[in-house]
Amino acid sequence: MMKKILFILSITGILFLIFLSQTTAQMQTGAIKSIQNSNNKITIYLENNSIELIIFDESFLNLKKGDTIKFQGRQDSYKGKEQIIVGKIFLLHHNNS
Repeated sequence: MMKKILFILSITGILFLIFLSQTTAQMQTGAIKSIQNSNNKITIYLENNSIELIIFDESFLNLKKGDTIKFQGRQDSYKGKEQIIVGKIFLLHHNNS
């Protein structure tokens, strides 16, 4: 009986770890090449990266071209373009120019 319980707990733990690894996105860094504001979103283009960053939170309006950011989000595709819907974003270095 005890072996069955331990086996079930082990399988449950392994499934939980697999689920956790699939839902946890890694933090990435990049320098801002340009920023576009529209009615309901902010689009950030990074230097040396073709993927767009999409932010639906207006509180990041203080970011500027040349700033270095660290971000996390989920990969998505819209109208054939790869993009990342940003969940977390941090300013690492502010460009003073």
